[in-house]
Amino acid sequence: MAKNEDENRFFIPVLLIIGLLLCCGTPAYVGYRMWADPKTKAGMEQAATEYLDALRDGDYPAAYALACDSEREKYPLAEWTTYHDEPDIASYRITEVAIVDQSEGPTLYHVRAELRYADGKTALWHYNMADESGGWRVCYNTWVDPKTG
Repeated sequence: MAKNEDENRFFIPVLLIIGLLLCCGTPAYVGYRMWADPKTKAGMEQAATEYLDALRDGDYPAAYALACDSEREKYPLAEWTTYHDEPDIASYRITEVAIVDQSEGPTLYHVRAELRYADGKTALWHYNMADESGGWRVCYNTWVDPKTG
């Protein structure tokens, strides 16, 4: 009988702690995300805008400086520039700034932009973002197929 009482003494406080965490922790997390996400998205959008402005203006060293560390480690400026110098960007429009929480993986940060080229063609690009010590950086970009989104 004494063993059962010891188990109850442990079990009830554990249930109370779990209940408190669920009742207080969840709203606190949601409140934090509602406060932090707009600031995060603004930083991401600003970095993507600066990056796309630099590409549009042909200022490849400035755009390269806004690339994430892993991209700059993979490609020196001259090689990176060859991947980004064609075709000429006439204008762009940021269409989405997103933070994607995954249940089994890291949180993803991305910006999508519709680019209009000098020849009049348009394309949707997906830019993955990374929060590094110097601020938000464009980590890599991929073309988005309009048929699959």
